[in-house]
Amino acid sequence: MHLRRLRKLSLRAPRTTIRSIGAGSKPGFQQVQAFSSTPSTTSTPEMPFEANPDNFPKPEFWIPRAERKGRSVFKADNTMWFGANRLLRNDRRCPSRDLNFTPLDWANHRSPYRRIRHMINIFKSSTIQRLFFPELSMTAGIALGLAYYNEIVVSGAADAMLSISPTAFGGATTAIGILAGFRLNASYGRFEECRIFWGDTNNAIRDMARETMMWLKDPGQRARMLKLLKAYPVVLNFHLNAKGGHHNIKRFDNTNGSFEDRVHAEYLAELRDIYTDGEDINDMYRMAKVKYTGGNTPIEVLTLMGETIAGSVGTVDSIYVREIDEQMQRLCAVFGASERVLRTSLPTSFTRHTSRLMHFWSNALPFAYYSTLGPFGTVFASVFTSWAIQSIEDIGVQLEEPFFVLPMRQYSDGIFDAVNQVGRNYEVYELPSAKADAAEAAELSQLKVGENIGTANGVPLKRAHESN
Repeated sequence: MHLRRLRKLSLRAPRTTIRSIGAGSKPGFQQVQAFSSTPSTTSTPEMPFEANPDNFPKPEFWIPRAERKGRSVFKADNTMWFGANRLLRNDRRCPSRDLNFTPLDWANHRSPYRRIRHMINIFKSSTIQRLFFPELSMTAGIALGLAYYNEIVVSGAADAMLSISPTAFGGATTAIGILAGFRLNASYGRFEECRIFWGDTNNAIRDMARETMMWLKDPGQRARMLKLLKAYPVVLNFHLNAKGGHHNIKRFDNTNGSFEDRVHAEYLAELRDIYTDGEDINDMYRMAKVKYTGGNTPIEVLTLMGETIAGSVGTVDSIYVREIDEQMQRLCAVFGASERVLRTSLPTSFTRHTSRLMHFWSNALPFAYYSTLGPFGTVFASVFTSWAIQSIEDIGVQLEEPFFVLPMRQYSDGIFDAVNQVGRNYEVYELPSAKADAAEAAELSQLKVGENIGTANGVPLKRAHESN
């Protein structure tokens, strides 16, 4: 797929070369310039193919940040009673995805009426809808077939009826339940770990934004770094999730273009929403190109941050440069840990073994229940018991890939707002000694040559020459 994209890029995009901008530009800043026989007279880089929105389908789900208000942008599920704290599921196979909890959500979560609410919504449960076919349907079909055979074919003859000792089967049921619990605990550990990763990313970016405003002297460098901090969670989201959190994108629906191009259109729209002022646009071009060609976009953003930090050397104390770099190292460490979870599942042999045992056990349930519950009770008891145990294992399967379940778009928006708040509200603080030195320098600049500027050991001092 990436080879096809590279071929398309080479055929349709202009040849580019990277050159450093001349003197007077921001340190560490480079631009992509279209290659031609005549030199360019402008410092604005030409828009490459992969960064031009006209080359891709119109984004289907992107909403400008100025229009994003509360949870409505995330299409919360309002069909459930007090169920607006989760994303709307557009398919029965989709897992439940909870949004960030608010105090009201916690009040509903611990309400004494929660069980009534849960029973009203039981058929909207993700586990019931996901297991309905084929697992529960197969168990119900076997139970009905067993009832037909025992009651109609052999007419209730005890020696010809098919059944299993419920006492012996009870031990297997206990073992299956424990196995499902182990599966869920292992998956929840991965889920919790990834949520901690996003919390660490949030904290590191907040610290880095604060330190950027405190210590970077050049306004252009500060603005560039803040944009990169806003872009980082966006590119991380699209790197860890194939759809970038836009779960309504259909992978096999090519009516509006290929799946990859539609995802890239959403990605590009998010970036362009950050670089609205037209400054540092080359950074956006580089991020777009790396994503389009299948590269590692978070590493590219970290590289751009490193260029910005390197450009501040000489104007910022080395201690402060090191402090900012340490925050970047935190981001890099968390990103590497996230990739570890993404690329390493639970041992697949454990998943396959659990799945096979669940399948055999659920289809054998009707034979264990029949001698005790008869034809009617067997069908309902088998389906209920199968759902009760298999749903535990199914929740574990849903949580095993945390980046498919966590509301990462909401996390990205929260980080964006935090960086905006730091950049908008921060006031540069001058030390009193610095203010006094500046006032003294201003006073001295008003004195004329030969005029007294003070005394030293009782001897008057005169200004000997004009300041430069």
